Amino acid sequence: MHALPTRIVLAAWIGLLALSACAGGGGGSTDGGGGGSGTGGWRWESPQPQGNALADVWGSSASDLWAVGDHGAIVHWNGTAWSLVPSGTTRDLKGVWGSGASDVWAVGSGGTLLHWNGSAWSASSTGATYDFTHVAGSGPADVWAVGANKVLHWNGTAWSTAITAASSTMFIGVWTSGSGDAWFLGSGGGLLHLSGGTLVSVSSGTPNYLYGLWGRSANDVWAVGSDIVRYDGTSWSLVATSNVSLNGVWGSGPDDVWAVGDGGRIEHWDGTAWTSVASGTASDLSAVFGTAVNDVWAVGADGTIVRWDGTSWTRASRGTTHALASAWGTSSSDVWAVGESGTFMHWNGSAWSARSSSVTNGLSGVWCAGPSDAWAVGTMGTIVHWDGTTWSPSTSGISTNLLAVWGSGTNDIWAVGEGGRILHWDGSGWTLVTSGVSTTLRAVWGSGPSDVWAAGDLLTILHWDGKAWSTSTSSTYSNTFYGVWGTGPSDVWAVGDGSIVRHWNGSAWSSVSSNTTTFMLRGVWGSGPSDVWVVGQSGTILHWNGTLWSLTASGTSHDLFAVWGSGPSDVRALGAGGTILRWQ
Repeated sequence: MHALPTRIVLAAWIGLLALSACAGGGGGSTDGGGGGSGTGGWRWESPQPQGNALADVWGSSASDLWAVGDHGAIVHWNGTAWSLVPSGTTRDLKGVWGSGASDVWAVGSGGTLLHWNGSAWSASSTGATYDFTHVAGSGPADVWAVGANKVLHWNGTAWSTAITAASSTMFIGVWTSGSGDAWFLGSGGGLLHLSGGTLVSVSSGTPNYLYGLWGRSANDVWAVGSDIVRYDGTSWSLVATSNVSLNGVWGSGPDDVWAVGDGGRIEHWDGTAWTSVASGTASDLSAVFGTAVNDVWAVGADGTIVRWDGTSWTRASRGTTHALASAWGTSSSDVWAVGESGTFMHWNGSAWSARSSSVTNGLSGVWCAGPSDAWAVGTMGTIVHWDGTTWSPSTSGISTNLLAVWGSGTNDIWAVGEGGRILHWDGSGWTLVTSGVSTTLRAVWGSGPSDVWAAGDLLTILHWDGKAWSTSTSSTYSNTFYGVWGTGPSDVWAVGDGSIVRHWNGSAWSSVSSNTTTFMLRGVWGSGPSDVWVVGQSGTILHWNGTLWSLTASGTSHDLFAVWGSGPSDVRALGAGGTILRWQ
């Protein structure tokens, strides 16, 4: 969101996924890449240009726009395409404004204040350590940055503290018409007005929260939130109410003002009334800015960018924003990813594309025997099969949620899920196989037909020896395994919440330090014994080099649910918001 910490609204399937990962997929931990810059490492593959939440947008012309967001994300529009630009920081960026193409400011958490000089972004030191929330100005020597209970001012030479409010105050917005006239928005919807060197508190015209602030002139200023209010040069008055949070506002003139908000809501003022306009997205929108009546941009969650061309809003960012839970492939040019609301994505070696199917249930696992033989499983006992042309339903015989699938070959495939359910495909049909447990199983993998592992709740690990499933390990603790994978019968890894990592050496399971915090680890995959990847909560990615686990910068704080690769230099991590990261 633009003014407050991002609010996450999760569908029922996401809630299930948080407790129900798929084979080789799960979700969460820390990250690091500064705006996707540098060489080597993890790169955004989808959405494009990137998938971190965008908080603000501003531009100097139709061919020069900037949007900033989480994890130091900065993207630039050159009139043709959006592209990632190195920011030099991994701090969340919350505001962007400039006086021209070679004078742009971006602010964010931890006192981050960056400046663009026309060639590169560089840090500007103010000594502040608190979070900046917004920046705006009237010219190169009149820029305001707000955050915590502070207001800083740039006079063209240096930053200085202009206002220190009560410690209970949290500034989240600023707009200025210049000449010492500025408005400041507080987190509770309070408004402060600076005029003639005097700062006064002003009634906003509503008791409700306000999140966005913008003005056309000193006598025409708008603020939006749960309500829409307007300043006419004398006082603020209530103009309209909203049943969703509106987070950003901007206009090209008195009869052309836009407000954007949660759930993809976009409202338009035509000089007389506010009306809703279809946005083409359901993602939360944080900010709006334009260069003309027919060139308006809005940005928001999961890297969403939408554009108004004078007729309609269309999505400019590319890729799904549905959470992706699992991935598997047959080669570097044939990879499937599945997820929320029956999402199927396919990589053909050059691009990801959405594939249609009749499935609407959430999908939690996918496994491929070949280019024309793939399986996916999901909620309510969903099993679907790919024959090279179409995904079609396969009868599972159960209505229990299935969470993972793996096979040793075309006629030997296992699916596991809630209640200890295990199904087996023998080439002609699915049959229920006794597991001996009632705990939910969330991952399955094997080295062959007589060596298969399933893992899940209460640290349960089961083993199939070709004849029967037996319990290898379990616990009375509430911890859960979300992923299992190995290179062979004597090299198997299981990962789970609390940063749990266990290793099977052919005779026993043992704990291995993950060298990370208590984040939930969700997926595991590797190209060999000395090259293993684990992904998890809040963008955590760990790598095993044969001796120890180490954190690797992912460039996002999105939960990651799955990891899969075709080789050591072609690995993908997938997760919330349609995230697909690629290691090359």
